[in-house]
Amino acid sequence: MIALKENLIMKKLLLSTMLLALSFAYGQEKKEKLTIEKGTWYTSANFSIGHNSNEFEGSPETSKYFNFNFSPKVGYTINDNLIIGLGVGYGYSKSESGSEIGKGNSYKIFPYIKKHFPLGKKLTISLQGEFSYSYSDYSSNINSTPYERSTNQYFVGIRPGLTYFLNKNIALEANIGSLGYSKTDQDESSFPDRESDSFQFNINSTDLMFGLSYYW
Repeated sequence: MIALKENLIMKKLLLSTMLLALSFAYGQEKKEKLTIEKGTWYTSANFSIGHNSNEFEGSPETSKYFNFNFSPKVGYTINDNLIIGLGVGYGYSKSESGSEIGKGNSYKIFPYIKKHFPLGKKLTISLQGEFSYSYSDYSSNINSTPYERSTNQYFVGIRPGLTYFLNKNIALEANIGSLGYSKTDQDESSFPDRESDSFQFNINSTDLMFGLSYYW
């Protein structure tokens, strides 16, 4: 649990540092405001990596977890500061706990519309509305007993974000959560199929992503 807390603390420190830097930039440049002009093309790649390792007092067993998410997208500016586009995503995870070793993969596709609200000549906050479909599979082996799970998930909602332009074409991005409705269908080996839905605001390792974008 210590490593997990350290991982979350590092993410919070990184986000806090970025927010402070952007606040300073806004204070310096608030007299001028950025415009992403109609007709501009846009592409970006967001990513996140997570890892933790836990040791249990009085036990030789440890648990380890690693995950990686990558999400490229492309878009076109249909009006000043308003972008529509399409994105895809891939994720991989691996966990080890005692005699259990599990691996998972996830795939995602999402059309979106993104509105930028300039705060200066380099900084914007944004709201991205999207509909997404994702499929994931997970398999593990517990004491030589195989286990498999597949999940279909649908999401509709918004993702707030920050964008800071290093120059006219290149910008840093941060997505800082999601708010919306999701529906999940899950199929597990040796268990009945399950369905669930929820409406909530999330900030976790899969919803906190940093990336690089290019405009031309």
